[in-house]
Amino acid sequence: IRFVLTLSECNDLHEMKASLVLRFLLVIVGINRISAGAEKIRIPAFSNHRHPSSAITIGQSPLHFCVFPSRRNKSSSSIIVHSHSKNAYNSATSPMKRIVLIGGGHAHVQVIKSLNVDTRPVDLHVTLVDLQSSASYSGMVPGCVSKLYTLDQVKIALDSLAEWAGIEFVCGKVVGMSLEGNDDANGKKVVLVEVADDSGSITKQEIPFDVVSIDIGSTTRDFTSIPGASEYTISTRPISDLVTRIEKEEELLKERLNTDGLSDGAHVVVVGAGAAGIELSLAMRARWDHLLDSKLSITLIDSNDTLLLSENSACRSALKGVMKKYKIDVRHDLVVDKITSSHIHVSSSAKGGNAISDKIPYTHCIWATGAEAHELSWDLHRQFELSVSPDRGWIRVNQHLQSLSHPSIFAAGDCCEILNENRRSPPKAGVYAVRAGPILIENLTRFAKGRDLVAYHPQDDFLKLLMCGDGTALGFRFGIPLYGKWIWDLKDHIDQMFMDLFDVSKLSSCTKNCSTKEKENDGDEEDDKEYDTSQYDTYESRKERLSAEDAGKLLLRTDDDVDYQSAWNILREMMADEKYKEEVLRLMPDTI
Repeated sequence: IRFVLTLSECNDLHEMKASLVLRFLLVIVGINRISAGAEKIRIPAFSNHRHPSSAITIGQSPLHFCVFPSRRNKSSSSIIVHSHSKNAYNSATSPMKRIVLIGGGHAHVQVIKSLNVDTRPVDLHVTLVDLQSSASYSGMVPGCVSKLYTLDQVKIALDSLAEWAGIEFVCGKVVGMSLEGNDDANGKKVVLVEVADDSGSITKQEIPFDVVSIDIGSTTRDFTSIPGASEYTISTRPISDLVTRIEKEEELLKERLNTDGLSDGAHVVVVGAGAAGIELSLAMRARWDHLLDSKLSITLIDSNDTLLLSENSACRSALKGVMKKYKIDVRHDLVVDKITSSHIHVSSSAKGGNAISDKIPYTHCIWATGAEAHELSWDLHRQFELSVSPDRGWIRVNQHLQSLSHPSIFAAGDCCEILNENRRSPPKAGVYAVRAGPILIENLTRFAKGRDLVAYHPQDDFLKLLMCGDGTALGFRFGIPLYGKWIWDLKDHIDQMFMDLFDVSKLSSCTKNCSTKEKENDGDEEDDKEYDTSQYDTYESRKERLSAEDAGKLLLRTDDDVDYQSAWNILREMMADEKYKEEVLRLMPDTI
């Protein structure tokens, strides 16, 4: 049984009215006996920063309710009350289990969607804690910098998604945890959160949990340790700040163009030549080229002797050609020593070479040096010896995404390091956080129920797509360089599919979202429940496919007439069928 009530205002009078309505509805559906401990049904007052969740007892059954803010009117709220007929009465013998999600990363948004009010067990409570009400999807940010997307298009609305799922959302900063008995099964465990009210006053809240998961991403490496970096450069994280800072700099550029003509032009320097740095250098070329015409120069500083060392020579050669086409000056074997208001001071990073120092002038500098652990990881290590990598601070987890030191703590995405005897931890790339989502959903719910966990097996390689900012893109898969408009169309399609999974305007109402199977079993098989872990690129191999020769020719085409869906199907067939992949690669030109 599920009721959804909306309060136009949150005050004692409206709460009393809601209580009376609830009592009336309960009588209608035949639940007319209320236990002595819950004679008065009390709806907790709404807070802008924490959406309370609690339970009352109806007969022998807990009736759970959550209060959520209205997205249009912050002075109003919705109350979602839910009970699962037979299952609700069975749950009286099972204490409420609490899952707390710290951070709205790529894995956690999948957990939120899957553990919605219709699919999660009635005795399972889920809380999301994040300092922001939305999360930026990193894969689309360079496109946003290029003005191919708006900022809103690259954001996942965490508050709206949590409200849709009937999940408690706390907008605050996690500052620590308290574990009685050092994670003893019966000890009290709470997440400590700092929450600011409308006046800016900070209060601390304790959120109890049975199992907690951390998916907070990473910060930008060396941003606070290199002199001048935090003062003079634009960091890639937080992502929303990156776009906002660039927009502000653009407005200043326009003002200068209108006053003095900006005779010296602009010199953008991107520090860090990983995938993010490469895409951002191309994005700035696309964004400001029309604004500054020939007065824009872009330099990319790389600490290695070549870009993307893990790729083969054919892919690196294709990338080199793209950087040349878009006039990106790549400076290799350099490390940044310090930054002043006008110059970036660098020295040689080449091993065995002569020490060389130089100064690179700039007007704008973007800091894209790769991933560094959030301070929260170190704080938790200091507080109760959470296992982290000694040199980097990544939360160390096993193949189940479970902490090596504290079984009730899980982690996914960039913030963790997976220790497996058979293989190295995957690189810091969003695709691995996305693929970890279904495993995390399974293991959080299994741990809460005391069941065996499942293993996460990260893929060895993945389709890498680098947007060029002008409606084309460069891609690498199976050692094949891929380029053209169709690659951008494919990247855009993949990214949009992922975002659509969490767009509440495209999701059916949660209270009408139960599968037929779930309705039929009426909750009797709660432990065997299957959650929605569907991925954006689910694919079934086809009986009819292009010959290996034709497939190879299609993948190497760069004209605008290539159908990206056909090309993508080939790549997925190659991933599914090792023999087919080898045949396609065998017929490729010798230069590949």
